[in-house]
Amino acid sequence: MNHLLPNTWMEPWESKDTYLETHYRLQREEAITMLRYGIKKFKESPNMMDDDEACIYTKVFVKGYLMTRLGPMCRVQFSTGRSGKKIRWIQTRRLTVGTLVALSTAQDCFQTICMPAIISDHRVEGGLDQNPPVIHLQWTNLDDAVMDPNQELVMVEDRFGYFEAVRHSMVGLQHVAETHTPLDKYLVQAHKVDLPAKYVEENPTMNVSSLVDHSSSTDERVPREELAEVIESLKRYSVLDGFDNELSKYTSLDKSQLDAVYRILTRELAIVQGPPGTGKTFTSVQALQILLESQDRGSNVVVVAAQTNHAVDQILIQLIKLGFHVVRLGGRTQNEDIKRYSMYNLRHRAHSRVSRRVDKDYRIFDSARQRNIENIEKVITDVFPEHLINPENLYTAGIISESQLQSLQTDGTWISATALPDGPEGPLAEWLGVQLMEVKVRDEKDPDFEAVESDDNLDADEQDYDMELDDCIIAEDENSGRVEGKFLPIRHAWTGANPRNYSETDLQVRRELQKPNLWDVDTKYRGAIYQYWQKKLLSLHDQSFRRLLEDNAGIAKNLKANRWYRDTQCIRSAQVEIIGCTTTGLCKYRGLLAALRPRTMLIEEAAETKEANILSALYGSLQQLILVGDHQQLVPQCSTPGLADAPYYMRVSMFERLVKLNMPFTMLNMQRRMAPLLREILNPFYPSLQDHPVVRQKDARPPVPGMSVDSFFFHHTWAEGMDENWSRYNVLEAEMVVRFIDYLMMNGVPASQITVLTFYRGQKKKILAQFKHKLKHWAPFTNVYTVDSYQGEENDIVVLSLVRSHGPNGPHQAGFLQDENRGVVSISRARRGFYIFGNMINLAHASNKSRSMWGRVQEVFRRHGHFGGDTRLPVTCQTHGKTTWMSHPEDWVNCHGGCDQACSGTLTCGHRCGRRCHWIPHEKLICQEPCERRLSCSHQCQRICGDNCFCNCAGFASVCRSSELASVGIAFSQGGVELRNGPSRLAPFVSQSQPRMGMKAGGENGRQRAVQGGQRGQRTNGDRRGLGCSGSGAGRRQPGQSVDNDQNHRWGNFDIKNDDERERKEVQTREKERAQCSGEPNPVTIRDTFLPVTLNHRGERQVGDRVILERGSTPSSEESHDLLDFNDTVETTTLTLRSIDLIGDRADRDILVDEAIGTSDDDAAGPPVGPSGSHDVQDRRSPRAYGAVPLVSQPFPRPVEQSPSHTLTPDDAFMVCQVDRPEWELGCATDMTSIIEGYAGDEEKKEEEEDGEGEQRAPYDDNERGGRNDLINF
Repeated sequence: MNHLLPNTWMEPWESKDTYLETHYRLQREEAITMLRYGIKKFKESPNMMDDDEACIYTKVFVKGYLMTRLGPMCRVQFSTGRSGKKIRWIQTRRLTVGTLVALSTAQDCFQTICMPAIISDHRVEGGLDQNPPVIHLQWTNLDDAVMDPNQELVMVEDRFGYFEAVRHSMVGLQHVAETHTPLDKYLVQAHKVDLPAKYVEENPTMNVSSLVDHSSSTDERVPREELAEVIESLKRYSVLDGFDNELSKYTSLDKSQLDAVYRILTRELAIVQGPPGTGKTFTSVQALQILLESQDRGSNVVVVAAQTNHAVDQILIQLIKLGFHVVRLGGRTQNEDIKRYSMYNLRHRAHSRVSRRVDKDYRIFDSARQRNIENIEKVITDVFPEHLINPENLYTAGIISESQLQSLQTDGTWISATALPDGPEGPLAEWLGVQLMEVKVRDEKDPDFEAVESDDNLDADEQDYDMELDDCIIAEDENSGRVEGKFLPIRHAWTGANPRNYSETDLQVRRELQKPNLWDVDTKYRGAIYQYWQKKLLSLHDQSFRRLLEDNAGIAKNLKANRWYRDTQCIRSAQVEIIGCTTTGLCKYRGLLAALRPRTMLIEEAAETKEANILSALYGSLQQLILVGDHQQLVPQCSTPGLADAPYYMRVSMFERLVKLNMPFTMLNMQRRMAPLLREILNPFYPSLQDHPVVRQKDARPPVPGMSVDSFFFHHTWAEGMDENWSRYNVLEAEMVVRFIDYLMMNGVPASQITVLTFYRGQKKKILAQFKHKLKHWAPFTNVYTVDSYQGEENDIVVLSLVRSHGPNGPHQAGFLQDENRGVVSISRARRGFYIFGNMINLAHASNKSRSMWGRVQEVFRRHGHFGGDTRLPVTCQTHGKTTWMSHPEDWVNCHGGCDQACSGTLTCGHRCGRRCHWIPHEKLICQEPCERRLSCSHQCQRICGDNCFCNCAGFASVCRSSELASVGIAFSQGGVELRNGPSRLAPFVSQSQPRMGMKAGGENGRQRAVQGGQRGQRTNGDRRGLGCSGSGAGRRQPGQSVDNDQNHRWGNFDIKNDDERERKEVQTREKERAQCSGEPNPVTIRDTFLPVTLNHRGERQVGDRVILERGSTPSSEESHDLLDFNDTVETTTLTLRSIDLIGDRADRDILVDEAIGTSDDDAAGPPVGPSGSHDVQDRRSPRAYGAVPLVSQPFPRPVEQSPSHTLTPDDAFMVCQVDRPEWELGCATDMTSIIEGYAGDEEKKEEEEDGEGEQRAPYDDNERGGRNDLINF
């Protein structure tokens, strides 16, 4: 760096040449320093692997040339074996368009050869995704172009610099050296004379009526007639005299904004500093609106640029909304609205208006390019023919003599050997004979690494790379986003065998080459001689090939100039008023922009832009330069070590230099973003910053729900970590942030109103991972950004994660946190709430810079009483107003969005809630109190209030037939296993194509359940279709009609016991016949596995060890548990239900049934006993202890002749479905038509009713309680 000149930015420059030369050398050094360093390391260690500074690509071979309108592009294949990891090309920043790489031969390894090139196409599909990968590059010097496909190369890339942005600015600086502008006196000599722009001085009258605010913020006492007079008087206003003080009465702009608008409208060099929230972009748009409305449409274009694509799009969108004609240069915008205003779309709209002369010139240049491509193709074909070299070409090139040519053309009297059957034909093929050999395609496969390279540079924090190609390719190519052209492959198809590696330097080979008759050449040397001819022909055509490439590149430049000329015609014909691009585009499209002769240029985010980028864009037509920014926020980035600080100061922008030189500028001082309390955090850095009345209005910035304070600094000493990319993270801090945001969302704050900021990408990844893992009950939260990427943005609530911490005793390090510019950005993004999580002890002792930055922030929080020095964060319940202090992520576990008090609210049913304070609305909670409703059977409901009413008496069972639930599709879930009853799923063993069971029995559409009495009135179910219904409306019982007297309910007298006995005998007969045919009994083994599931005090499920219940027997006349019996001879299928004994212990099963249907112990059947007298079960505990859901079936209507009264028996009334079992273990989880939940014991039932925290109950009827998904049970 000894050749560099110091950047003396703190004083005026001696001359313009010194000024330009200094920045030119600095730009060039930034572009090549790290690449040069990488080459130096590779020269010292040729076997080095990829490191943090350089990428090494080996086995690089030329595959051919792609002839595009951007010029010739060389296609090369390469190996990434030095990376040691698999590369995700669709995400990585490796080999991006515009990257500078260096190539050398594998033999030289940069000792004497260094060939620079620029990556021209980052094509993944069909390119980088191949094995080996291929990519296109353009040689910076076409004399370096490689034509030999067998020449092995090596390629080096640095990970830091971005040459695409630098090279255009370097070219622009060369043009500026030859151009004089009225801005030179300010930028070079730092003249403080505040002169008006030339065009304003010539015509100072402007239309400033747009400053009048027509919204409600204008003084309502101003009469409409007076307002109209004011607007009319402002349409021709002399701006050089300044704005009248009376104007503030009619506008929403504050005084500092009016002063800034005046400066932008009038001064040659207008500098406006805008602290956070003061409306820099709004002020710029107001001034541009006046400029554009004061001139004829399309007469002059205004260039608007910014450092990032996002900032450019923001200001263009506002101008588009005002009705101005805009065009956007560059293709990296992500805004769909802005894409409609691209240069590509403008060309299509204005194509018919482009002059014929321009089209004629374009066709001439393109025809010349096509002829040039044909010449290049001929050279390649001569050197690399499809078969063998034409002997005429060898003679023309002087490689063989005339006599040797004639010897090949004369038919020989003998042939050394026959040619290959599928090989080429001709004299050379016969001459080579057996030494003719097909060249195999090089198979250099990349190793298949298991590890994947992690690239954190995807969020483009440091620089928003403008990676698109020059905007001058054909429309089809530009629209597809990829470069197209004719590809000319380079490879030898056939050659001669040379097993002994003879060369032209061997004496015997040279003697053979001198023989006039080639047939006299010894056959063992012919393959080596043919290889020599190939090399010689290649070397002779090498120079002509490069000259043709240079001609092609020159034609491409003419095409670019012609395309830009066509674009200027399109822009003028469309009367475009605003041209937007990035600061990189200012240099990249310099020819186009200079041809439009703009007189005004506005740079947004000027303090974040390098001085060379603005300096290189000073076109000769410019009369006014407007710089809007804030040098106290983000500054230009410099990735080259040693250039950012003294004496080169590449991080000092033109904006900051001019402000520090006390050039005239205007500072906005009225913020409209932050609540007054949050603005005080910024006052140590902006002492004159004030609040606009809009933020002081009542309810303008409402308090944060669930918080008693709108700002807080949570101090902790949890240690940080470092990931594989050397980025910092803090696990406990990340979890604390995630839990805090979970709490805010439980209190009603939308996720879109919360933003998490951090200084490190590693912490960003940790926070996003914590959200994904721990907060699955919310939609994915993605509002996590690094500070550098959030410049110019804002949100209601901002949570800042500082990360850096090595415990209370250090070592204390601050890293990025000591950068005051980044710190100012991080503390100025919030509107309503701002919360910091970090180690203040570390920041206070790390360095003077970090103490200066964060010490002042801490003092404001301490003065407000919002500094948690004791590692505590206060959260306040919205219901009870109680404040709870959170010190650790585990403290959030028992927090449901409220406090630890009991909820005093009332559920929709009228019962008191009684749960722990929660955020869930009461209408979504299931009441756990005993149901007090009296049913139509005159009994009180036996379930909890939140469940469907039920009574186990025979009268209620006959009324509550199976059709109640079939048509509505109610789902019951227990431990993750869902039981859904409805028309779509009757049973796992009944297909959808089979007729519905019970239709044969007739019946009615449904029933009405009239619940009489009770404290909360009546609850009825409407008519429903379902199982056992005829589908007609006949026989529907009217309200108030007695069930017992309803003759249409014939199924109510159906005796299922007698019918089951009949079915059992039929099944027994069939089994005996089947056994006689097979000669073997049919053993039946039922084995069930249960996972006991309980709820802990946090409401989380805990799954215990697996419990197996097994029972085996041989079917007999007493025990035949057939499940289905279909009668295919009838029109509708009759389903016969038997008891499904999945418990294995009949006694336990019957006890549960007794509890469910009200039978006595005397009526219960005894348990089956094995031969030894013991029960065939492994565990006799109640299945409810294992998390099972006891289900009781209702009798189905069946076509029978007799109709005695019938009472449910245990064999007909029980089913258990296991929870937490895989699908293949669920067995026959039959969907019953009605579900009755049984309890294992009175005490267990009583405890669950008292605590209200038992297992999840069956849901309400969908028609009654709003559906299962809306119900939440603690």
